[in-house]
Amino acid sequence: MKTPTCKLPDPITLYQNNAGERIPRYIQEAGSLLTVGEAKSCIDHLNKADTKNTESSWGWIIASTAHCQLGNFKTAIGVALRGLQYTGENSYLLDCLGVAHAGLGDLSTARVFFQKAGEANPKNTNCIINLANVHLLHNEIDLAFTVLDQGLKANPQDSGIKYLYIQLHPVWVRPIENDRLRIRVRTPQDYLFVTDCYANESFMNNYNRYAASAFRQPKLQHQAHHNLDRLGVYNNKCIQWIIEKVERLNQEEFRYTPIGLASLAEIHWVHRRAEILIGFPNATKFNGTRIPLTAMLMILDFAFNKIGLNKLTSVVYAENSYAQRSTLALGFKQEGFLKNHLFDQKQNRWISIYQNSMLAEEFGENAQLANFSKRLLRCESHRSQSSLFRKLNF
Repeated sequence: MKTPTCKLPDPITLYQNNAGERIPRYIQEAGSLLTVGEAKSCIDHLNKADTKNTESSWGWIIASTAHCQLGNFKTAIGVALRGLQYTGENSYLLDCLGVAHAGLGDLSTARVFFQKAGEANPKNTNCIINLANVHLLHNEIDLAFTVLDQGLKANPQDSGIKYLYIQLHPVWVRPIENDRLRIRVRTPQDYLFVTDCYANESFMNNYNRYAASAFRQPKLQHQAHHNLDRLGVYNNKCIQWIIEKVERLNQEEFRYTPIGLASLAEIHWVHRRAEILIGFPNATKFNGTRIPLTAMLMILDFAFNKIGLNKLTSVVYAENSYAQRSTLALGFKQEGFLKNHLFDQKQNRWISIYQNSMLAEEFGENAQLANFSKRLLRCESHRSQSSLFRKLNF
């Protein structure tokens, strides 16, 4: 079984939160070695100390953390358990026990210790993230999100919890819809439509020709229809959508017909940017309908106002001059032209690309987009104060 990515206590951070407790000098020196990645030297320094203060929790924490870094998980467990005999329910030692058991593949026991660590000290952000990662390893995304949600209440300024919280937020899988269109997360049930799109060579040559090439490999084809929910956002830094046309059949029934693909790819949480892709296999069918424009506005509104991204980029193949003109007309700005930047193995030739972008403030200040948004989406295109990033006070 896979092991989660676990965070270990950072000595410098711990020392800052020691509530004035005097830390023996030899333990401080060992912690300094651990901070610069010298885990073995750290342990040697602790072992060579003339006199040892077994009553101080810091020595046990530093030693257990160092052994975890070295992969000496059984030794780390022994050190942490002995330390608990002196220090009582120490959150950081309990956290180290969780990390060590996770390293040994015993995730059930690891989960118990991470929970105990959080109960002993709700301010211990490491154990909160570690517990969430154990849940994620079992695809328990809602449990992981609940852990992070509770952790944020005790640690509202912790960026590590915030970034993971954003990636797992349910907003990613909620449909974006109005009375004409619905944009929803792809599911395995979309297999036939997506397969037809990827088999449409002229469409994929403009949408994403490299995705089409990879899709022809059986293993990747299978993966392309799974892991598309919030775990897909977390694992792949990408959200993939189906664009559907909405038709009202009667007062309560609607027909949803797939008409296009869209995605936010290469999502970067720190820099708050992503690449936007949108395409319609039968684009000529929607000429004069404003459907492509409406879908694009819905995604821009989602990215800038619901999530709170700062920048969207759009890559256009140089041979698709119509798409480039449309992208610029929408309000994107060309940032670069990369000559012979990609190689198309199937066509055995080099491809140049345009790089375009739109910033959040440009989206909000664009009068033309504001008018379109009012008419087509019935909303304002200014930056939302309730976006996910702003709610978390980034």
